[in-house]
Amino acid sequence: MTEASEPSIPVAKRGAEDAGQYFRYMAEFIGFGDADAEAIRQTRSVIEKHLPDIVTKFYAHLLRYPPTRRFFLKKDGSLNHDYLELRMRHLTNFWLRTAEAVYNDDYASYVDYVGRAHTARGADPNIYIAERYVIGQVGMMSHAISEALSRELRDGDPELEFRAVEAWDKLLMVILELLARAYGHEREAATFDPLVPVDQQMVADLAARVVEGERGRDEPMPVKDVIVAKAAAIPDGDRSIVQVDGLSIGVFHHNGSWYALRNSCMHRGGPVGTGPLEGDILVCPWHGFQYNITTGECLADPSARLDMYPVTVQDGQIHLQIPDLDAHPGKAGEETLAAPAAPGALQPNEFRVADIPAGQIRTVQVDGEEAAVYNIDGAFYATGNACTHTGGPLSEGDLMGKIVTCTLHGSQFDVTTCAVLEGPAEEPLRCYRVTIDGEVGRVETNA
Repeated sequence: MTEASEPSIPVAKRGAEDAGQYFRYMAEFIGFGDADAEAIRQTRSVIEKHLPDIVTKFYAHLLRYPPTRRFFLKKDGSLNHDYLELRMRHLTNFWLRTAEAVYNDDYASYVDYVGRAHTARGADPNIYIAERYVIGQVGMMSHAISEALSRELRDGDPELEFRAVEAWDKLLMVILELLARAYGHEREAATFDPLVPVDQQMVADLAARVVEGERGRDEPMPVKDVIVAKAAAIPDGDRSIVQVDGLSIGVFHHNGSWYALRNSCMHRGGPVGTGPLEGDILVCPWHGFQYNITTGECLADPSARLDMYPVTVQDGQIHLQIPDLDAHPGKAGEETLAAPAAPGALQPNEFRVADIPAGQIRTVQVDGEEAAVYNIDGAFYATGNACTHTGGPLSEGDLMGKIVTCTLHGSQFDVTTCAVLEGPAEEPLRCYRVTIDGEVGRVETNA
């Protein structure tokens, strides 16, 4: 019997190799030393206390200015609350990590990675952030942190206040230099669009909730048990994407164990659960962010993790323990984060014709199931959104003409007939009926 070869472990995608050296060089130039790091460590509790306000200021500011606001909008122009929460979680983890005052090569590499991600050399050319806005946001954060330190320490410990304000200012100069060096000579024309009104209270409520959750001090979330699939349908080495209460979850059968994680990359919300799995490392198909499937940990920033859900197999059925929002009093008002419904608001199974350009895909809900709607040269068709092979979301797939390709294993379907054109899928998609009434489309089950 031949011995199985060890799976190759991909190299983590990180910042420049000299990021740590550059951080230390600039820290010495600016005068940031061990005493400054100690002052930051001593004021960690102050930063944690005021983090909801700091995060609120950061994102309220970004949402006011059209050049930065656009990255937080859905295709219909409304604010994407899920993505805003995702970014808040990432920022919260970064400042909690920064306040620990451990500035090693991993920390510097991550800051360098973030800097490059906002430039034309980043993973996604569509999220280019001009250097002027990066400089402005770092300056704003420096002021917000100094304000929090003064508010807490001025009356009780003015000596620590002075040392800490100076230390944080120096550190943010180093961080800014590390972020800015990624830009080189890139330039983007300045724009002077009118500012956009921001619901400050909505941002503050969301920031407070996110920070509490990321600090691990949130009250225990009630959970409920749901059956999502038969175990036999997901052999070892395979996966399935399931939809539960509006959550897209990747269920993996990996090396004899089961893992379930939220199918939403912490970078841009990409369908991470559909990406390639190399060893224990799951790679988001959008921009290459990497996660350890056994822990949910992001390799670029170990303090950030995907949401994971306990999995058990009972009587051949896969059970997940997912948050029970209906039983959690603190979540009762969550829907108020969305914009109030306008007169004539769409039903879950409806869509606006103008929101789905030719060649594009959107999703709606039909009797509790997710359906994909396709615009094929002005004609609309709808199928089940889950690939019939292992449930890959077709709305994240490639649509060429009338053929949609699942990103998970490459199965292809004719969306006008729901027929399988290319395996490994063997079963056709579920077909839905689409009717158009003026500017609104409606998806319904076939009679």
